[in-house]
Amino acid sequence: MSMSVIKESKPAHREFELERLILFSDAVFAIAITLLIIEIKLPHIPANTPVANYGEIFKPLIGEFIAFAASFMFIGNFWVRHLQLCRFLQNYNEGLIIRNLLFLFFIVAFPFSASAMMEVSVHFMLPLFIYLCNLAGCMATLFLLSYYIFQRNPNLTIPGHATEKELLYQRYKYNFLTMATGFTVIAMVYFMFPENLMYQRISYFIIPVLALFNHFRIKIKKRNTLRLVHKGDKNN
Repeated sequence: MSMSVIKESKPAHREFELERLILFSDAVFAIAITLLIIEIKLPHIPANTPVANYGEIFKPLIGEFIAFAASFMFIGNFWVRHLQLCRFLQNYNEGLIIRNLLFLFFIVAFPFSASAMMEVSVHFMLPLFIYLCNLAGCMATLFLLSYYIFQRNPNLTIPGHATEKELLYQRYKYNFLTMATGFTVIAMVYFMFPENLMYQRISYFIIPVLALFNHFRIKIKKRNTLRLVHKGDKNN
């Protein structure tokens, strides 16, 4: 009984396959970012409605557009990060494909979580929690993807650029730790103060505070890393 064996792709064909993986990812980003606007619809305006009442009619639309704009910004930001990651790739394997698909899963979920934020008939904290879970999933899987590429399989990347690779990996790691720490604090507040709505709302501010802290932390690390690189170049 003969068995068919899949032969290893030639370098040129391998490059084409990697390009297909990246193009597929770009298509997923494009579809997800387009689906965001589908949830927004103009409100019904009854006939002979005074112009003075238009503000009240369109008031719910403001919240929907804020959720849309925030989601558009987040998806666009994740696309840029994914682009920065992919520019170092020269090869791929099954592990990379699986982790990339896992990251895209949370990107595709953005229209759903954004629609939850647009829904004004439910309690505000629940859709916000769903939205933050979506963000946390994106950051966690992006970090997992960068860890797999830069730490576990550096042979998948182009040679050189060690400083850029390390700084990119550290940025993704700090972003993930920010969201993970923020979620832990929020969960603890909900567990310790299940009836205190004020404490629960305040706990959500821990995420932007940590994000700002890590932003400056990454800038300092980048400055110190570049300083060491320049110092090493001068010594050589």
